This record gives sequence, C-alpha cells and structure tokens, in this order.
Amino acid sequence: MDSYIKQWHDLIINCNFDNTYKMAWSKALVELSLNIKENSEEETIAFDFSEIAKLCLKYYWNQTIYFDLIQSPSFKKQPEMMTSTKELIKVFFKKKGKVQPIRFERVDFPALKLEKQYKETVKKIANILKQDVCWRFKNLNGTTYEIYDLDSNRRIVHFNKHNGLKLKEHSDFLFTFINYRWTQMLEGFNYSPRISRKVRAIDEDNIKRSSLKKFHKNLDLMFEDGQRKCFYCDEVIDDTDVSVDHVIPWSYMFSDDLWNLVYCHRGENSTKSNRLPLEEDIIRLENRNVLLLDRMESKSRDYDQLKIAVEKDYVKKFWTSFKG
Repeated sequence: MDSYIKQWHDLIINCNFDNTYKMAWSKALVELSLNIKENSEEETIAFDFSEIAKLCLKYYWNQTIYFDLIQSPSFKKQPEMMTSTKELIKVFFKKKGKVQPIRFERVDFPALKLEKQYKETVKKIANILKQDVCWRFKNLNGTTYEIYDLDSNRRIVHFNKHNGLKLKEHSDFLFTFINYRWTQMLEGFNYSPRISRKVRAIDEDNIKRSSLKKFHKNLDLMFEDGQRKCFYCDEVIDDTDVSVDHVIPWSYMFSDDLWNLVYCHRGENSTKSNRLPLEEDIIRLENRNVLLLDRMESKSRDYDQLKIAVEKDYVKKFWTSFKG
C-alpha cells in the first residue's frame, strides 16, 4: 500500500468512537479530491472549510432524513452537527409540507426560500470542523500525521498536488474503507438493523419505496365480509382512503414485510409518521399474524416468510430492539 494512503488507513481504522465527525471529514476530503485536475499547474491544492461543511451536511442529511441514524454513543446529547442538520430538516419539512424524504442533492434551498437557513447551517458545521475535527483527525496516540496542512484562520486545508492526486487515485478504496468504519460506528450507536445496507443505499442513491399494493391480496384475508378495517381505530376504511402502514417504521426496518404491514386510514398513517408503536399495537399485530397465517395458502413464499416471522417472534424482537 502507498505510504501516504497507509497513513489515511491508520488514522481511519484507529480513530476513537466519540462520534462520526472524523468519518464525515475524511469522506468529504476524498470526495473533493475527485475535482483535482492532473494537468493543473498549481502545486498546492486548497479546499475551503465551507466546501467540506456542505459535504458533511449532505452525508448527515441523507442518513437522517431517511433513517434517523444516531451518530454518537450519547442518546441525551447529540453532536452539534446533528442538531444543526435536524433543525434544517425540520424547517424543510415545515416549508415543504408533509412529503416523502428527499435527498440533499435534490433540495432547491433558494426556491424554498431556505437559503439563509442553509448557509447558517453550513457555517455552524464549518466552525465545528475548525474547532474540533480538522486538527484532531491528524493526531493519533500522540503522533501527528502530516497528511495535509491547515490554515485555520483562512479556513483552508492544503494538500500538495502529488498527495491530492493520490487521494483521487485511491478514492474507491478510501470511500469503501471510510464507509466500513462509519458503519462499524453506527452499529455501536444504533439498534436499527441493516446498517450497512442503509449506508450503501444512501451512497448509491438507491433508496426506493416500492408499491405495497402487492400485499393487498393477503391483507384482505383478514376481512371475510370484504370490508377493510383500520388496524389502529378498527373502523371501516373507504377504498379511497385506504393506506398500508409499516407498524414498525420503514425508516427502521428498511424493508416491506407482510408481518409488519396493516391497513389504516391515510390520515392515521401520515400522523403516525416514524413514531414507535405502543405495546398494545405490537400485541395486536402478533395476534393478527397468527390468524393471517392460518388463513393463507401454505404453498407460497409469503406464507413461508410469515411463518418464520411468527415462529421467531420478529415483531416483539424488532420492536424491543428499536426501543433500546
């Protein structure tokens, strides 16, 4: 391994688990290195803290708006970057109205008249990077790795061109390695399953919400008179108002499973959002699954999956882990 890249490897693999700041910082620097031109006459490459902060915001926005991933071991006091990111997301939803999560790259802040809040958030993150991250990332066990130079007053990170091009050349390896380390941290902070799959899906822009109509056939087996009833209020649902809901939120499960799906009114689905269900709902879901299994044809993939879920007590296990 190239000696310069080896230093990056050592810093990433051995950094502490206080939060994920260093992963966001290193990932942003590697992403910015992709813009370095080999034929440039400049001998020094400079990255402004505001550029780095925008990328950090992008990473935290996407991990938060889709999956609300926790970025530190403290549940009571979240990192300042996360506080600022969540405040911006909250303002976005308030301005946009209740909508599906949107990737950071596709949000038009000026059009939403949120450019001021966006710039303020970037500035806050840049301040944190200056105070706590940029110099700490280079330090490991009392040794400073001179992988870049800092001009903190001007808020600039300097690379000599040779090292900057090495970052670019080995970017695929570094991205993979940073995500691996970031995933390790997230698995220590979150009870949510499928962390690596979530991180990968965010990076690959591969987060899709599939249609749940294919589940209607089996869910309808619960209603012998043909009248669908809301799982939460037990009232009949008009065909124009029916919705399929993930009892344990989709943002947690990141999958569509029959054992976790129920009918409800559209308004109740929207109001429930990503809230954790009550224990009484969990008990009713467990009972529903046993009854539904009894009514399904035994020779089907859906039947087999539901049977496994009932036998392995998925509902209670996932709900309990979600509660922490």
